[in-house]
Amino acid sequence: MHRSDPRYLAALDHLLDRINFEKSTDRPYAKSEFKLARMAYLLELLGDPHLAAPVIHIAGTKGKGSVSWLMAEAFRRNGLKTGLYTSPHLVDLEERFVVDGQPIEPQELVEIVEQLGPAERACTASEHGPPTFFEMATAIGWLAFQKHRTQVNVIEVGLGGRLDSTNVCNPTLCIITNISYDHQQQLGNTLAEIASEKAGIIKPKIPVICGARAIEAAKVIEQKAFDAGSHLEQLGRDFHVHWSLGQHPLSASLEYSDGLRPSRHYALRMLGKHQADNAALAIAAWNQLKHLGWNLALRPLVESLAYTQVPARMEVLSNTPFWILDTAHNEASIDALSDTLDSFFPALPKSVIFACSKDKKASEMLDRLIQIADRIILTQYQCNPRFTPVEKLVSIANELISHHAPRLKSQNKKICQLVSAKDLPQAVQLSRLPMADPLAHIEPVHVITGSFFIAAEAKSFFASNGPGGTKLTDF
Repeated sequence: MHRSDPRYLAALDHLLDRINFEKSTDRPYAKSEFKLARMAYLLELLGDPHLAAPVIHIAGTKGKGSVSWLMAEAFRRNGLKTGLYTSPHLVDLEERFVVDGQPIEPQELVEIVEQLGPAERACTASEHGPPTFFEMATAIGWLAFQKHRTQVNVIEVGLGGRLDSTNVCNPTLCIITNISYDHQQQLGNTLAEIASEKAGIIKPKIPVICGARAIEAAKVIEQKAFDAGSHLEQLGRDFHVHWSLGQHPLSASLEYSDGLRPSRHYALRMLGKHQADNAALAIAAWNQLKHLGWNLALRPLVESLAYTQVPARMEVLSNTPFWILDTAHNEASIDALSDTLDSFFPALPKSVIFACSKDKKASEMLDRLIQIADRIILTQYQCNPRFTPVEKLVSIANELISHHAPRLKSQNKKICQLVSAKDLPQAVQLSRLPMADPLAHIEPVHVITGSFFIAAEAKSFFASNGPGGTKLTDF
């Protein structure tokens, strides 16, 4: 079935007609729309598909998508039929529902949406009310995995954890990645409050692997695990990781140790020092599952770390010239992106295309980018009403440049060139142009970042148009 088929379009329209907090995050997180009872009732009407296979449940601010992909790929390589549920999608809704490394087909999505119909109507007519978009999407994921008879499902939390639609599952293992500031309106204004929401996925007696680096957040998660009687393994306490650049371009490795077995080196395809933490969580989770009696070999995990590339996470779209796509959308992830660019491309100029959502802290993100970029092209995405207008971004960036200019001049350092574009295609064209500095003859590293939504538009645009008008290199 083609995505232009009327049945597919009707199914998509029906889903997008639901209350969608990915389109608008203006409502507080704990309002009546977030009801685990409604999600549980919807799944009960469907025969409880979420209970059909073991679940690895993953929450966190940074890295939960990367850890989810690493775990799913390791399971697949170990011979287990694996379901992977992530959000949001970049281009097509089916990207959220992955079985053995491949998204479900459009035809299957349509069939599952139609299968959902009676249960959705019954739920709507009940005291629970109509399911939201994310609740419907979560149900689709579990129905798809049940249909494919998956043997393990890796489920990424959508927002928070405690009240997230995925939190009706009975996990075999919980993983909480690093905690930083994001979605404060919904989750709280302190790391402790945010960590408390993430730790809401912890279940009694179920092991927890934690990657929270901030003591404030780690203490909250430790207490939640203790209260639940759950065994906790904490990064930096129970297991450790050291990241280093590899001998070849765009290569890296990590050394993992836990005091229980000899330390071991692993090749890591995903770019960035922060990805070493995510890889360490996957290794610790793998070891914990083996301790629980799972028949897991080492090689599938080694191969997953060495070969897995998460879409739009420091994804190298082209290496002639370098075009990089990253969904960094808060200060912490922009910091990680900036450090990664400095590590892997220290001698190359950097041309950054930036757009962000209105509920994000554009000033903090731009403040970091201005200090590492030679040029920033400010734009706005067109696919979602949550965008920050480019005019506002220009105003913010100009203020920041004015603030940093005296110091940069006194240190004889470059001042970032600022450009604006009405949309992504124009921004890409502008990024191709030479930069007005002494290094203008050197092709820069082109980076697109700031939001999942600008990354989604970039994926669609570059599917048929590369930086030079040709398809991008398969790197």
